[in-house]
Amino acid sequence: MPLLSCEDVTPDTLLGIWKIEETAADFCASSPFLQTIFQDELTSCHSSSRQVERLAVYALVEQLTQQPLRIMHNAAGKPFIANYHISISHTKGYAAVILSKTHEVAVDIEYISPRVNRIADRFIRTDEQALTTEERLLIWCAKETLYKYCSAEDLQFFDMRVAHHDEKPGIRSIENLRQGRSFSIVHRANEDFVLTYIA
Repeated sequence: MPLLSCEDVTPDTLLGIWKIEETAADFCASSPFLQTIFQDELTSCHSSSRQVERLAVYALVEQLTQQPLRIMHNAAGKPFIANYHISISHTKGYAAVILSKTHEVAVDIEYISPRVNRIADRFIRTDEQALTTEERLLIWCAKETLYKYCSAEDLQFFDMRVAHHDEKPGIRSIENLRQGRSFSIVHRANEDFVLTYIA
């Protein structure tokens, strides 16, 4: 089971990352709960990659909470589970989940690829600085994270502005320009992915 990490990022916030190497059959064989989820929710999903992403998310939630919990979605598509605020992200080969019992949270993960360079002008403002692929991915992830965190506002990319430099190592400021309010986003990167979260 390629669980990369489960950690308390604040006293009331849990973050998990899963490296997806399993098939749907592997997940189902590992847990009666995942078998039930597959049968109830995923048999109509014809994409095997989508199936394993969803199963990895369920496996992460179970690891983080030590409970088999159902993930539901509200009318806008935002995920929720009983007694927790939750945010979910997945990318090529990875899934990430962040949970809190007391406050809103958000997470985004993206695998490192130069494809982001082709669309940089669609999400990077002229007053933002992004000279490298990793910096562009950081801005993309930061904006996706704030979009989820402020989901009721339906923010657009240019409604958000990411600071040029870290406030502290691994912490970048991002502004919701509609509100005139700044948020701190934690960011991490390795050779495979960039991850950002608000906790």
